[in-house]
Amino acid sequence: DGTVFADVWPQLCFMTVWTAIVTIVYHADELYTRDTPEWLTQNFWKEYGLPSDVDPSIISTVFFFLLVFVQSTSYGNFIEGRKQLGGMCNHARELSQTIYAFPLKDKDPVTFERAETLRKIIRRKLNLMFAFQRHVTRESHEGFTPECGLDTGSGGDDFKTGGPVADQNWYKDPCPPAIANMIDSAERDFYCGVGLGMRPAAVQSEINMLCGELSKEILPSHAAHFLDSAVLNSEGIMNLFKGTARIVTTKMPMPYKHLLYVLNFVFCFLVPVVTVNKIGGTGVNGELKQTTFFMYGAGFFTSLLLTTVCYGILEIAASLQNPFGHDPVDHDMGMFAKRLHNETKVVAKAAGSGDQTNYMEVPTGTAQI
Repeated sequence: DGTVFADVWPQLCFMTVWTAIVTIVYHADELYTRDTPEWLTQNFWKEYGLPSDVDPSIISTVFFFLLVFVQSTSYGNFIEGRKQLGGMCNHARELSQTIYAFPLKDKDPVTFERAETLRKIIRRKLNLMFAFQRHVTRESHEGFTPECGLDTGSGGDDFKTGGPVADQNWYKDPCPPAIANMIDSAERDFYCGVGLGMRPAAVQSEINMLCGELSKEILPSHAAHFLDSAVLNSEGIMNLFKGTARIVTTKMPMPYKHLLYVLNFVFCFLVPVVTVNKIGGTGVNGELKQTTFFMYGAGFFTSLLLTTVCYGILEIAASLQNPFGHDPVDHDMGMFAKRLHNETKVVAKAAGSGDQTNYMEVPTGTAQI
């Protein structure tokens, strides 16, 4: 998980064999003896200097420009994805603080009970909205968490989110906090009829309406500010979510990708050819000097180093292009879901609320409301 060699070893094996072939063919005349027939001793490669006289900078200049650009784009996605996930958690925490911190309009037990009920539902919906956003960003493309029982190795095809309720399985997602802990059967049936990409917006609408109801229980002089702050934070979560969806759905154009990989192969393929006349030594009656062996090794080192760098950067760029998957290098969205859950729970506890519902428990199959 911590090295790129696991991804580029086939290319390294190929380049080892190819470099050996090029070196042997070019320096074959150094191994000949006085008894070797004259017609075998003529080395046209050395005599005419082709294609070793090709300037590799013709290809390398364009190739490295494209390579640096794609690497920069992929790393930018990785950094931007981390900012977006952190920002979503921050907005959720601020929204949670908003619903718990504003004073109620009176001390009537009925008012307090109604406010507590609305606050509990809003907190649950916040966790549910992030789960739906995770589905759009990760599960719909990468499938369920590996080895969770629902993953069969088919990626996004394992994630069923269309058709009759019985044919869908998104609500069985066990990634904590589990969906089954945050919805009941009626809500499940409702969300099954809502498109995958629209579910986060549907939950946002519910949160905004719940905040509107809660504003009626807030001190009148604070109600307008409360509602503005709540809506602004829910809007912030959705705007950042759209950024994560853009990263996932915006792929590298196929012509660009094809050109990059072709140039990469051609460049690495030509490296031994254009450098072979700079390595090796002079043999005497079939015996090579000690420095010759060293120079042969230097040739292999050059080829394998450039192959590792070029193909390694391509593999790293491909893995960072979408930083929301299940790969070890990707951002752990489950960790951010846990962070959102725990922060909203702590806010509720600090505000003296009786809502300490733990949605991180083993799925129970019903919303805890």
